[in-house]
Amino acid sequence: MTTLYERYDPVTTRYTEIVEDVETGLPLITYTQDVKPILEANRRAANNFQGTNPHDITHVASIPNVVVQRLMQTGVWWDQKAMKRYLDDPANRWLRTDDARRL
Repeated sequence: MTTLYERYDPVTTRYTEIVEDVETGLPLITYTQDVKPILEANRRAANNFQGTNPHDITHVASIPNVVVQRLMQTGVWWDQKAMKRYLDDPANRWLRTDDARRL
C-alpha cells in the first residue's frame, strides 16, 4: 500500500492515514488513537465514583474520538436511545466512568 497522506494530532492523540488500496486502487482512510490513557482514566473515575454532583449531573462516560467517529458513522451518536443501549452494553463498560447502572 502506498501512503498518500498521514497526520498525527498530539492533542487528540489520533493518527490519520490515507493509503491506496492495492486491490482496488481506491483511497483507504484509517484512524487510530492511543486510547490507553483514556481507558485508565475511566477505570480510575469508575473506582472513585460517588454519585451525582451538587448540580444533579452525572458524568457517565468518556469516549475516545475514534469511537465517537464510528458512532457518528453508524448513527448511534445522534440517537439518544441507541446511545443509552450502547453505553449499557457490558461490552462497552470500558467507556463508563460511573458505577455502570442502566441509563
